[in-house]
Amino acid sequence: MEGRQLCSQIRKKASEDHIQETINSIHTQAADAGIIDVLVPSTDAFVTSICYIGSKSLSHVLSCIERSKERLLAIGPQSELARRQIVASVVEYWKDQPGIAVNIVDKLLNYTILSPMCVVQWALSDHLGAGEALSESWIFEMVAGTVGKVTNRVRQIVAARLQKGLPEEQVAMLDETLAKERDAMRALFKLIDDAVRAVAQGIANTFIEKEGSGELNAEDAALIKAWGKRWQTVFIRKAQVEEAVVGEEAVEAKVKALNAEPMDEENGIMEAAEVMNGEDDMV
Repeated sequence: MEGRQLCSQIRKKASEDHIQETINSIHTQAADAGIIDVLVPSTDAFVTSICYIGSKSLSHVLSCIERSKERLLAIGPQSELARRQIVASVVEYWKDQPGIAVNIVDKLLNYTILSPMCVVQWALSDHLGAGEALSESWIFEMVAGTVGKVTNRVRQIVAARLQKGLPEEQVAMLDETLAKERDAMRALFKLIDDAVRAVAQGIANTFIEKEGSGELNAEDAALIKAWGKRWQTVFIRKAQVEEAVVGEEAVEAKVKALNAEPMDEENGIMEAAEVMNGEDDMV
């Protein structure tokens, strides 16, 4: 009942107070049902409503997301599970056309409604199963695209750092930002490696459970392990490439190698400022 009401309110552009009343009602029912994180069901209802209203085309759903951006942005800081539910709800609604779901998740990353970590956690934890998800091309597209956004961001910071004529304060800020973003990139690669390595070695919890119960026969188990190994190989190589480009040693060597060629100092400062302001965060 509340789901239909919420859908109607969003479609008719009802006030935030009216929408909140409906969400509060969902929270009350969820609490009565013993659900600990009541934001999860309300987020599911809200995002599913957005997908339904915008289902006519991608531009329609993006327009609806834009109108609801502030409320969606507020979900993540309150509950990481609810933020991952955003991904789950989008994928569930577009389960027959997962390519559209991947596209929407990509846009939600651009809006910073979703974080790269939460997308990968959903794909390689919540959705992983015994590892069967690794054989789905759209899952690879989602994870690889998310990783690409993160690595592009780090590369942009490195490019800004390698401009000549920057004030010392700006150099210090870029170095600090680079260290933070590089650590986040490494954490993302580690999360991926941990998940797919467990599948490749057949030690993922769900894999063990299904194999032990007979749900996985020997042939399927071997195939899933093979997919895990393929993913592991791909992302180890990606991580190695990025370390060679943006790792501490690589950046230090590039800084030392800067020569005395004439350079437009003003443009260098402007490019660095754009990166610091996040103008090129997500592409």
